[in-house]
Amino acid sequence: MQVVFNIDKQHSLDDPIAIALGTFDGIHIGHQMLIQQLIYIQKTFGCHSLVYTFLNNPMELLNPKNAPSRIITLSEKISKFNRLDIDFLVLNPFDRKLASMSPQDFIEYMLIKKYNIKYIVVGYDFRFGYLGSGDTKLLEKLSEIYGYELIVVPPLSLGGEIISSTLIRKLVREGDVEKASMYLGTPYSICGEIVHGFGRGRRLGFPTANLEFDTRKTIPKSGIYLTKVMIDGVYHWGMTNVGSNPTFNNEGLFIETYILNYNNDLYGTRIKLEFIKRIRDEIKFSNIEDLKNQITKDVQWAKNYIYKFQ
Repeated sequence: MQVVFNIDKQHSLDDPIAIALGTFDGIHIGHQMLIQQLIYIQKTFGCHSLVYTFLNNPMELLNPKNAPSRIITLSEKISKFNRLDIDFLVLNPFDRKLASMSPQDFIEYMLIKKYNIKYIVVGYDFRFGYLGSGDTKLLEKLSEIYGYELIVVPPLSLGGEIISSTLIRKLVREGDVEKASMYLGTPYSICGEIVHGFGRGRRLGFPTANLEFDTRKTIPKSGIYLTKVMIDGVYHWGMTNVGSNPTFNNEGLFIETYILNYNNDLYGTRIKLEFIKRIRDEIKFSNIEDLKNQITKDVQWAKNYIYKFQ
């Protein structure tokens, strides 16, 4: 997969192209169904496959105070698209110039004049152009002018729910990481660097890795989670606390993980934290001994679950 970070830098292709358009936050199983349609067209009609998306969510520019939190970071998005076997990934910055373009100008100047587009693949709710005024009906009309074929992918539903990035954010914030992961097709994850904390976990006999994370990410509801921790490409089981450590009257949000059967120094190491299952709420204990007893119970619960899981 070739990644292009700014198509204004004279990036163009003369070969026939099938292109998918969208924000693709999370690249959930609905998005993946759309990409599968793109790959089918590529293989059936012998054209290149290209995904056109943005470096940033348009709402981060248009309405930053109400912009949605991110399900995946840019590096995670690139990695996930790479596994879907597309030929090109175009990541264009969504700026004021792009935001002010009419729908037809966007199609003509950002796409048609740069690429030999034969097929455009979009989701049923795709919007584009100034204030999102363009939709699939307009794309169909424009196909008569520009000569491409439009494929509109219907919504994907599971259990009566339409899979969407908005739904996945809601599930993560509610702590339902199992359902969110099912809709993503992979466990919900947060990446970051391990930094120094207060050292309390070590004194309690349960040393924790303290994660410095991107605050723009969607953070799971406060509580204790069973997690998988990827360190240097190897997975380890862990128990993660998301919250403020109320027993110690801390302020702020912390993500701390006790990694089972692991004692190496991780400071400065980047890890990937995958959320498997929510165990319980965060609790404010009246004394340290009660906290230690509860952690011991949590560790035993986790080991029992892992035994069944494996």
